[in-house]
Amino acid sequence: MIRFAQLLAQGTPTPDAFSAYMTQVDPQESKAAQRLLSGERPKRLANAATLLDWVAQATDTPAFLLDACAKTCPDKAELAALLLPPATDQAPTLAQALESLTSAQNYLALARRLPPEARLILNRLATGTFRTKLSPPSTTPQTPGSCLAILTLIDPSTPMATFALPHGASLVPLTRLRLTIPETPALLAWARANVTDRFGPLRQVPMTQVFELEFDGMIPNARRKSGITLLGARVKAWRQDTRAADVPPLSALLAQSP
Repeated sequence: MIRFAQLLAQGTPTPDAFSAYMTQVDPQESKAAQRLLSGERPKRLANAATLLDWVAQATDTPAFLLDACAKTCPDKAELAALLLPPATDQAPTLAQALESLTSAQNYLALARRLPPEARLILNRLATGTFRTKLSPPSTTPQTPGSCLAILTLIDPSTPMATFALPHGASLVPLTRLRLTIPETPALLAWARANVTDRFGPLRQVPMTQVFELEFDGMIPNARRKSGITLLGARVKAWRQDTRAADVPPLSALLAQSP
């Protein structure tokens, strides 16, 4: 399940990426992935609101915290993926997850064994909103680029961080990335000392810290509030010399789209 989530992390997989994935997984996993990416879907278990209710009850998350979280992460399936604590048990395979996705109890047992990015795929499958299919070979060359973005949420246990861009009077989530820069220990220390709210393993921090992100390209994605998915995105640097007010808006990034 984790490898399948990694395959989908940068958007719709290309045939070459899928072929590489197939060499890394067992036959049952590969058959399950082929069925999903050819358009076959499991029976829907619940809608996203119900899924979020199950997770909120399992984590004892009060309603007022859910409301606060929803302002930062309005996608209920994504929020449900983020609220559970870090996984501690061995992750199920994709085939095992599909076979066991039959009840609230089984869903929670599966979700607790997965990291957030794989939980989100599980949630899309459980709610019947998984739409990804294999893409044909691309005829549009991708242009690498970079942008500045503002840190909004951080999970110190992973460590993963959510970055956003100004859009009108608000911030729009852009991407969620693993922190691998040399300054990560210092950033985590800063985050722990400056928490403004807690949502499960997530820590909301003052939206003052700016980062430079690099990416290999971007593709449209109507399911994201930003309208795009960054391909091969990674954190390049913590730009402590830049104010959040000076970060260009989402429209400036969209203008780079081919």
